[in-house]
Amino acid sequence: MTAPRPRLRRSLTASAVVAAMLALAACGSTGGPGESSGAGTSSSAAGSDGAAGEPTTGGTLEVGFAEDIANYDPHQRPQLTARTISRQIADTLTDQDPETGEIVPFLAESWEISDDATEFTFTLREDATFSDGTPVDAAAVKANFDRIIEIGALSYVGAGLLRNYTGSEVLEPYVVKVSFSEPNAQFLQATSVASLSILAPATLELSPEEVAAGNVIGSGPYTLESYDANAGITLKVREDYAWGSPLYENDGRGYFDEIHFSFITEQVTLAGAVASGQIDYAYNLVAASLPTVEAANAQLVEVSMPAISIPIVPLVYREVWSDERTRQALNAATNREAIAQTVFEGRNKPATGVLTTSNPGYVDLSDKLAYDPERAVELLEEAGWTEVGSDGIRSKADGTRLSAEIQYASNGTNDLFLQLLQQQWAQVGIELVLTPVAAATLSEYTIHNYPFDLTTWSQTRADADVLRTVYSSFYENQSFLFGHPDAEIDALLGTLQSTVEQADRLEISRQVQELLLDRAYTVPLYDLVQYSAGVESLGGIGTDIEGKPLFVDFYQES
Repeated sequence: MTAPRPRLRRSLTASAVVAAMLALAACGSTGGPGESSGAGTSSSAAGSDGAAGEPTTGGTLEVGFAEDIANYDPHQRPQLTARTISRQIADTLTDQDPETGEIVPFLAESWEISDDATEFTFTLREDATFSDGTPVDAAAVKANFDRIIEIGALSYVGAGLLRNYTGSEVLEPYVVKVSFSEPNAQFLQATSVASLSILAPATLELSPEEVAAGNVIGSGPYTLESYDANAGITLKVREDYAWGSPLYENDGRGYFDEIHFSFITEQVTLAGAVASGQIDYAYNLVAASLPTVEAANAQLVEVSMPAISIPIVPLVYREVWSDERTRQALNAATNREAIAQTVFEGRNKPATGVLTTSNPGYVDLSDKLAYDPERAVELLEEAGWTEVGSDGIRSKADGTRLSAEIQYASNGTNDLFLQLLQQQWAQVGIELVLTPVAAATLSEYTIHNYPFDLTTWSQTRADADVLRTVYSSFYENQSFLFGHPDAEIDALLGTLQSTVEQADRLEISRQVQELLLDRAYTVPLYDLVQYSAGVESLGGIGTDIEGKPLFVDFYQES
């Protein structure tokens, strides 16, 4: 389970990028309501090539985000923007070392796991408090896990991590036992992700809507002072913070008194803001904006994310995808190398499997993803798409046209990327209809009521169990297979969750990924690389294993 540290560089090789990556919040999506949680491989120690001056204390760190997802409950939406805020205000029981994959203590100073992985007993450190002064104790941990189960599908990632949860028992004020009815081998790693952040009891008493609006109290190094869709988000430092992860460089309070997040939706403007020094840090830049950052000699943070490879997903409950062969033709018709080179000029690598190469569950399935337009045509004809119109688009004998629509957030770069895919598919007779909409429109849909044919979802997590989050029908209304649950895949994903031996887990992961491709439930495109940038004078730049900045370490050099 080794995950590389992010590479921090003042600039990359300058080149003109024709187009950029889809604006996915890996917790984000381009094609529809699919969300990516968050996702990445990174480290708090990255920064050896950054600012070298002594840290100063005080002032405001100005950060730019490209989107506002309007839900800042760590237990709910898993987009990267929300999880980045959560990382600053709410701690987790454990943390995961980006270099080794090792799970290390955080709020929990130690733990014991039963031989059958059904009981996890955590001993908490006794000095941690929530920002309202209440202790981070066993009762609070129990209340958090109970609440995640209670809100159900609103916390479909967190509840999935707690699947088969039978309850938590307070053994001592700072000792809690978490129990499951079946083995839950992935649970220890799950306690390091933002979806299982520990929130104050006062927050848990609020409605999910109130918490989503920013009423969040945690034990992190900063507190959420205010949130406004127009004014942005303001965090304030906790003077008494002294229980950070051992992966943090900073042992105490954050260096900045405040962190202010502005929403700068235009990517060129976002890159220009950090290049000119109007903001100190720009989070999650698209590839097309990187030359602007490089020209300014800003510090570029590149994180290879351990995630689901960025896919296009045919929603199998739509009639156009009812025949497996039609779905299979999509993979054969997709030239991933052309996407990587033309759209990203090599900054992102073409997908070679369902998972990215930095995910511990990665399996090389590039033979199933070979570009083979002749095979795509054969599959389409076998599926009955035998008629070819004057425009080159196929149809069936009854006149049904081979046309599929994707709805996506239009920002220039998305348009260019999807236009290339549109051209590739048209060569074999598939019409890809592009419907650009405002990002807010996409948030109105969930997977089960999405009225179009294609979407995308890249979930970030450094564990093969991320496959279960996206492709299991545990929460059927959130699964891409809604209305078409695959019993074999469900069974394997359940076994993956309950299997303890790592070699066995990897074998199960391989079987799942092969089935996902054989049955064409996904069209992997490229491995997700996350780019962010900081001004030259900013020190301590680093991220956690999911690519979220660790702002407690950031400082302005003296």
